[in-house]
Amino acid sequence: MPILVTLRFLLRSLLVFLLSAPFIVFLLSVQKVPNIPAGESLNPEEISRIEQLLVETVPRSPGIAGLQNLQLSAEELNLILRYGLNLINLSPTLAARLSIEEETLSAALSFELLAESLPLYLNISSTFVSTNQVLEMREVRVGHIRLPDRLVEIAWGRLRNNLNQSTLALNDLSDLFDNVDSIEIEDSQLNVGLLWDPALISRISDQAQQLLVSPEDRDRIVSYYELINEFVTTISADVRAISLNTLFVPLFTEARERSLNDSDPIAENRALLQALAIYVNDDELSQLIGNDTAAAVQSAKFIEVRLQRRQDLAQHVVSIAAIAASVGADFAELLSTTKEAYDARYRSGFSFSDLTANSVGVTLASYSTMNRQSALEMQRRMINLRTESDYMPEVGGSRDGISESDFNAIYNDRNSSEYRQRLLEIQAFIDSRPLFQGLK
Repeated sequence: MPILVTLRFLLRSLLVFLLSAPFIVFLLSVQKVPNIPAGESLNPEEISRIEQLLVETVPRSPGIAGLQNLQLSAEELNLILRYGLNLINLSPTLAARLSIEEETLSAALSFELLAESLPLYLNISSTFVSTNQVLEMREVRVGHIRLPDRLVEIAWGRLRNNLNQSTLALNDLSDLFDNVDSIEIEDSQLNVGLLWDPALISRISDQAQQLLVSPEDRDRIVSYYELINEFVTTISADVRAISLNTLFVPLFTEARERSLNDSDPIAENRALLQALAIYVNDDELSQLIGNDTAAAVQSAKFIEVRLQRRQDLAQHVVSIAAIAASVGADFAELLSTTKEAYDARYRSGFSFSDLTANSVGVTLASYSTMNRQSALEMQRRMINLRTESDYMPEVGGSRDGISESDFNAIYNDRNSSEYRQRLLEIQAFIDSRPLFQGLK
């Protein structure tokens, strides 16, 4: 009898332990305060530094394969990390920080589990060391629990295997990781040697764009692309170029009709701008909707589209508008100014004309996708366009082709009050255009 009682006691104890183990692990994993506080919004100086980092990261000839060496300090890594979290709207829910000490890279993140009722945070930290020019994970902690090294090793290995055996998109990411030639941690900075593969970068870029397009938006993009083709096929064969307004008016007329028939005006405007950007730049439709869907769509007859008699201005307006409509104005503005900084260093020089066209595109997309009321109002205004000057300031007198050294001599840098004032003046010119008046 005592033996039976003892066995029952042991069995009950074991059951209690098994049932409570997940709860115990949960309590040990979560904490009441975050190890990493939520990051603040980036100020103009920090945005400018990110632009500079992007310029320094991209090769002088991005279309040519070769070895690219990157050197990033912990401060620069954290700056990029903060911007990325803000871009994908994970901040302040998720905060992360990297630190470098001697030859060790430490990573920590705090994830807010319950924002309103009870503040609980999942705090995760890990350390990496550079061994034989490869970054190896050495330790992972979740709350108060240190994960066994063997478990971390197995999980890391399975993750890499899944990348190698999964979809084409993940295979490309795996190839990107494989293109990392070396990683070293020294002198408080991370040194990365990357084999720059233009074709691979292009594929990953296309796949990233496709992730932003829902199946419904895919259908909308195809519909607007086919509408563009229907319209341009009616244009005489001896016409070499058309104004951007020639496409704006019929496309927004169609968007307006669909929106008044219970379609989402924001989604209609976004798809319209995406399809228009593909056409004006004579790009492949598959970049946005994938090869399978694009294969069933007839390629549109191409006619050069111009703004103020310049093809590049039309391309700037619709390209940045499509980006802003897809991922937001902040990212579009970052790309715009980074591209001009890159041109100032390596190509035709900094162009205020291009920057003005980019700002027009951002403004157009922002109002076209801000909310339902704004989207409908922009449709109403766009179908009543009369001239290009309704939205585009005259840029004939703008200074273009400014080299990096000349730019710095005039404005010191992109954080200077003189340069900021110039940007404010450009935006004021845009806001004064009839299309945008009274919208703020």
